[in-house]
Amino acid sequence: MSFLNPIFLFALIAVGLPLLIHLLNLKRPQKIAFSTLAFFQELKNTTIRRIRIKRYLLLILRLLAIACLALVLARPFLPPGLSGGGTTQAPALNAILLDNSISMSRIGKQGPLFEYAREIIGDIESSAKDEDRFMLQLTNGEGEYSNILSWANLLRTVDEVEIKSSGNFTLNRLTGLIESVKEAPYQNKNIFVITDGQLSQLDDLRDLDMEDVSVSIIDVGEVEVQNTMISDISTSTNMIGTNIPFTLNVELANESDVAAVNQFVSLEFEEQNAGQYSIALAPNERKTYTFEITPSQTGSSKGKLIIEGDEFQPDNEYYFTVQVPETRNVLWVSEENRNPQFISYTGAMLRVAGENDAQLSYQEATPDIFETANLSEFDAVLLDGVESIPEYSFQALQEYVQNGGGVMFFPSENGNINNYNNLFAQFNAGRFAGIQGEYASFSAVATADELLEDHPAFTGLFEREQNEQLRFTNPDIYYYLKLVTNSSGTGFDLLSMNNGDVLVHEKRFGEGSLLIATIGNDPGWSNFPVKPLFAPFYYRILLYSASSDQGGFANHQLGNTFSWRGNIDGENAVIKVGEDEIKPTVDVVSSGIRLRYPAEEWTPGWVTVTDGEKQYVLSANLSADESDFSETNEQQLENLIEDAEISWVQTTELNEEELQNEIMASGFGKEIWSWFMLAGLLFLILESLVSIWYKAETVS
Repeated sequence: MSFLNPIFLFALIAVGLPLLIHLLNLKRPQKIAFSTLAFFQELKNTTIRRIRIKRYLLLILRLLAIACLALVLARPFLPPGLSGGGTTQAPALNAILLDNSISMSRIGKQGPLFEYAREIIGDIESSAKDEDRFMLQLTNGEGEYSNILSWANLLRTVDEVEIKSSGNFTLNRLTGLIESVKEAPYQNKNIFVITDGQLSQLDDLRDLDMEDVSVSIIDVGEVEVQNTMISDISTSTNMIGTNIPFTLNVELANESDVAAVNQFVSLEFEEQNAGQYSIALAPNERKTYTFEITPSQTGSSKGKLIIEGDEFQPDNEYYFTVQVPETRNVLWVSEENRNPQFISYTGAMLRVAGENDAQLSYQEATPDIFETANLSEFDAVLLDGVESIPEYSFQALQEYVQNGGGVMFFPSENGNINNYNNLFAQFNAGRFAGIQGEYASFSAVATADELLEDHPAFTGLFEREQNEQLRFTNPDIYYYLKLVTNSSGTGFDLLSMNNGDVLVHEKRFGEGSLLIATIGNDPGWSNFPVKPLFAPFYYRILLYSASSDQGGFANHQLGNTFSWRGNIDGENAVIKVGEDEIKPTVDVVSSGIRLRYPAEEWTPGWVTVTDGEKQYVLSANLSADESDFSETNEQQLENLIEDAEISWVQTTELNEEELQNEIMASGFGKEIWSWFMLAGLLFLILESLVSIWYKAETVS
């Protein structure tokens, strides 16, 4: 047994005080003859002995209680060999997980947090024996330090590690460290986590299996620093094309209790300055700033947001790319022998769109195409008047939408409603519950009168004064299938009828969407095709369906495995990051080719995927959690990780000697002062009980 505060062992001198008082009371009084006290001679020798026993018993209990109090102040602890069943003299394995995230670049009371963490590792090394060995792992960047190191190699390695503005892998690294320690042939094993206590990182440890594992978490201190960060970027539309302006919404957050003043956010797009705002954010406030940008070319257009004047610099740049497809390919699936009475307007619309907008092209096919088609080659699938959709295509269509594709559905007047409903069930999109009206009756049963103007498909479509009501010529509906939508998930009624029924409904599914029309595109259903609203409405929702995957932002969040799906030559596919060229793992999936790579060493910037002919640029950014400096404490961590033995060392108010003592107690032994506290209380309780219930003065 050892002591963290051995100086308090001097308090054991106090044990002698009751003994000294007892010895002074042993001085015999002078005998004086007094005849009236003659009756005391009746006391027997046994009664006198009982009085002496009580005195000695009380004396011993008081001495023990004072001794326990002194030991509590000295903070005794057992070495790991005694507390964990190992051998004290046997070599120990000390595994260290060092936080090297950007938050460790802050400056605390002891100086830069990362430099202080290096010093703490030095204290761990000096607290260990010469025969002890070490393992070092990092939370961010590549996990390079998994070998068992001597003390000299440990110190040399620690001098080489740096803060990395790359992905955070705290959970994976600590899991791997624990597994390595369990398998290592050492009797004594210690695990240290040196961190700034960032809640967003330690919160991941709730998924950690820490059964039969003891971990010491050393918090290098609390730091208050003003930090403004870019928490999100978005746009109201994904229908992006060349020379078409669109709005970029940038959300900034002040992740501190200090106001952000005299700061600026600037936008660079296609290597040109595209705007700047002055920032004024109250503590913990979020605000959205709006920029307008116009892609000048097809392909990937790169942009960057820059914050200036912020106290914390490492997260002041945010990268993004806008994907502008050269053309959007639509697979138009229809019956080979359509109703000769009426001609569908779909072909006319697609031909006009293709002639007037180079962004749209189409391929016409029958339902048999699903036997051989690779859907990843198309940006949208148009099911136009198909009487029965092949059931073998259901799973392929589901995966296609989930991976970002768009499917538009228009029913056939001879359609199999059960077949349609089975398809919708794959997307949890509702069902057709009946038929309203009569096909080709030209007798209106309802009119379309409510358009979801705020939907991204219709952004900028209508010009009207503020607060002016949207008006359009209402189409008459002669015949439609009554759609009962599902309330779960995300769905929108793009166009509704005056009786409350749905005319066109969107169901979001995964990365893409399914759009369901309850009418077809020929005159037998409605007079919608001859109304002014039809052409722009039809074109916009078709373009919207085809834009789900290819148009918009392409971003990779550092800390995750890089995964990209697309139509590319997998054999020649490579990933380019700066000057490095990486050959990824290639998988063939229903949506085309999937590329995978661990991406542990990547830092914020741009990533290029290419096969030599096609090229796609993606942005890579840190998770917003890296900029959230909210800190946890011992109680919060114990609530997160149940049934785990965690020692928490808060270094903020500790000097060098106290820190050494805390490391000795937390990592190299088990504190047992609470045992002596309980023992002291027990002795005091026994002393009280003896005083009350031990009646030594009773004459037998």
